[in-house]
Amino acid sequence: MAVGFGLVVVAAIAVALMFARSREADKLVDHTFEVQSTAQTLLSQVQAAENGQRDFLITGDDDYLKRFDGALARVPELLASLRQQTADNPRQQARLDRLEPLVKARFDRIQSSIDLAKEGDRDAAFDVVKAGEGKTLMDDIVAELSAFVKAERDLLAMRQSRSAEIRLWLSLLTGMALVAATLLAVLLAIATRQAVSGLLERTRELEEESKLRREAEATLMQAQKMEAVGQLSGGIAHDFNNLLTIIIGNLDAMKRQLAMLAGLEPARDIAGKLSKSLDAALRGAQGSAQLTHRLLAFSRRQALEPQRLDLNRLVSGMLEMFRRTLGSDISIETVLGAGLWPTFADGHQLENVLLNLALNAKAAMPDGGCLTIETANTYLDDAYVRRFGDIKAGQYAVLCVTDTGTGIAKDILDKVFEPFFTTKPPGEGSGLGLAMVHGFVKQSGGHVRIYSEEGRGTTVKIYLPRLIGEEVGAVPAGKAEGKQAIPRAKPGEMILLVEDSEGVREYARDILLELGYGVIDAANVQEALRAVAKKPHISLLFTDVVLGESNGRVLADKVRQIYPNLPVLFTTGYTRNAIVHQGRLDPDVQLLNKPFTQQDLARKLRELLDGAATPEVAPAAS
Repeated sequence: MAVGFGLVVVAAIAVALMFARSREADKLVDHTFEVQSTAQTLLSQVQAAENGQRDFLITGDDDYLKRFDGALARVPELLASLRQQTADNPRQQARLDRLEPLVKARFDRIQSSIDLAKEGDRDAAFDVVKAGEGKTLMDDIVAELSAFVKAERDLLAMRQSRSAEIRLWLSLLTGMALVAATLLAVLLAIATRQAVSGLLERTRELEEESKLRREAEATLMQAQKMEAVGQLSGGIAHDFNNLLTIIIGNLDAMKRQLAMLAGLEPARDIAGKLSKSLDAALRGAQGSAQLTHRLLAFSRRQALEPQRLDLNRLVSGMLEMFRRTLGSDISIETVLGAGLWPTFADGHQLENVLLNLALNAKAAMPDGGCLTIETANTYLDDAYVRRFGDIKAGQYAVLCVTDTGTGIAKDILDKVFEPFFTTKPPGEGSGLGLAMVHGFVKQSGGHVRIYSEEGRGTTVKIYLPRLIGEEVGAVPAGKAEGKQAIPRAKPGEMILLVEDSEGVREYARDILLELGYGVIDAANVQEALRAVAKKPHISLLFTDVVLGESNGRVLADKVRQIYPNLPVLFTTGYTRNAIVHQGRLDPDVQLLNKPFTQQDLARKLRELLDGAATPEVAPAAS
């Protein structure tokens, strides 16, 4: 088999090389034809000039000079073309060296007789013709061009012979390649038959184990695909949140400016008209921010606020909202497990998960039905873990949501957690609901499974790890609720702003200046450290988490070597391990998620600055 494969490879390479040489030989033949054609055209143009001269001298009609003028304009181009076409042939170049002065002299003789005739001295013009010099020049031109064309014919014959020889070799090598490929196919068939016989025997012995392995591999492949898509979604959400920060921020600034204009009589009507469009634009941008929030949830890049959680209490607290949301044609039943273990998760996000599942259930029950919510304790053993591969063995609290709807087709069941996949009609779903559920559960260290049968309904089971002991999670900056007075800077407060997105940096700098803060801005860690090295007065560091090859946490640690108690506020379009571990913010981290408005930033800055000691510069090392 190795020898046969080697023969096929060698034959294939040889065929490729010979094919390339055949194409090159064909191009040379075409080139020779082109040179011959150009030479013949040159000769015909010289003859056309002579004919034009003769007819003009006989008739005195200027129309016959058009042939001479056309040839006079065309001949230099033809000579230049022959020069270029035979640039690699010294003999032909030498012939052109002899030919060019002959052609020039012939045209000069023709021109002189024409000029004499135009001046009225036709006898002198005929004398120029009768002198015989023109005929001698023309004979020399014909001789040189004949030799030139003959050399090209000889070259053409040689190239055609070489091309035919190459094609013959190409045919032979192609035949050899086919023979080698046939031999290889026969060897492969024999070897495959032997291998299949052995595999069938071994497959019968390992059929059950192979089935379990395939299921585990399919689950792992799905998990890897979801992880890859999650990383992509997180990156997209990061870039999109930067854009939304600029869009929402500037729309918010325009809204504030319109509010000021509304108090001026001449501009009141215009401000009122623009305000409606501006509010619509803001709602659209904020809706986009919600989409990116769901993408971050799917990609496990959101900063969670985990706390000790009682699933029974959470479900009971949401029942009234479910009844209002789902309507009277859908009955709601709960089966709450006794002695339910506590879990450690973000209650607000888990409420969103339950609401998403309830809305999906409503869409699956257009004619009404029953929604059942159950809680229970369970233990996932090693056999279950081996089967699904994306969960650890141990104790879990289970949240189960079941509907009696239309169910999900088996061929698409493994796609329901993928972002933007939806079975709803266009315009009725973003396809991010179940993707967000999957991302949140995985980020919380849990496991989610979905079971469905067409026409019978769907069940979604969420497994959250049992909480052993007490844990307290860090809380990121929330959004300001309602319209509040925007807190402003106190005299002398200076913010070090570090942001690698130029648009976001300009927006943040503008609103900081508008709030009355002094600003030192930098595009990366190196610029920021150069600014800090001058030891200016700095009240707070406001930095993006993602800063090119470095990150905001590294920058904060270095800056605090100079300003030990300096408050630091992080911002990001999505969180990374620099400030988030196991889905939770580090305890000493204050975070403002993008996109943010002036009010969000102003409120958070005041929280940090009013609660911090005055930053002091660390003494220089001796």
